Amino acid sequence: MLSGLHFLTHIGLSWLIANLAAESRKDRSLVILAGVLPDLDGVGILWSEPVYLAAHRAAGHSLLAAVLLVALIWRIADAPLPTAALAAVSFHVHLLLDSVGTGGLPIRYLWPISDWAWTYSGRWTLASWQNVAVMAATLMGMLWVSWRSRRRRPSGAPAT
Repeated sequence: MLSGLHFLTHIGLSWLIANLAAESRKDRSLVILAGVLPDLDGVGILWSEPVYLAAHRAAGHSLLAAVLLVALIWRIADAPLPTAALAAVSFHVHLLLDSVGTGGLPIRYLWPISDWAWTYSGRWTLASWQNVAVMAATLMGMLWVSWRSRRRRPSGAPAT
């Protein structure tokens, strides 16, 4: 349950970042994807715990993944530069949240070149009050931005 809420926090924070400057729905979606795709490296859990431990917080949480993802977003975004920049921020906010907010595996940022990893000794457990506070603040921020922006369109006009 709590890991699901943590994932929703990744989505929410990425959504907030996307709403800083991304104008089109497509660009906002790309920024959100940049903030959640790092966790695809956890799919190894479907095979076995050793596969999960070998890949999670390495393949998807690496500088290589960041560069490839931001380059792809640069190529397909409606507004390449601001969207790629927001995607890079979103990706790294994901890493920051994982570093301080899960108490889990270290992040192997230089994978596959090196297994050097970083971790934060003061990290919170998943069920900590700090994570609950981040989740609540993210939700409040999303509600505030939604209320403030209230994207309006003429009736019958397609959404952007």
